[in-house]
Amino acid sequence: MIAPPLVLRLSVESPERRRVRLWLPLFLVWLLLLPLGLLALALAAIADAVLLLAGERYHHCTVLLFRCLQVLAETRGTVVRVRGERTTVEMTIA
Repeated sequence: MIAPPLVLRLSVESPERRRVRLWLPLFLVWLLLLPLGLLALALAAIADAVLLLAGERYHHCTVLLFRCLQVLAETRGTVVRVRGERTTVEMTIA
């Protein structure tokens, strides 16, 4: 199933401070962006139809939007670790 990432876990560790762990709910962001995404999809479909009727060579705006969503969905499972001299930061996209 192709779905965008739903949770971002962030962990910051430093020797002089205790470990900080944050859980950021990305699904709330997707709920806010859903109307914009639907509007963009409708506009892309209209643009495809107009370009097809005009005889233009490229008329795949809708496919481009779906491919961008697929790339976004592929970020699930990404783990980024940054270690400095004193601080370690770990970010997991789930």
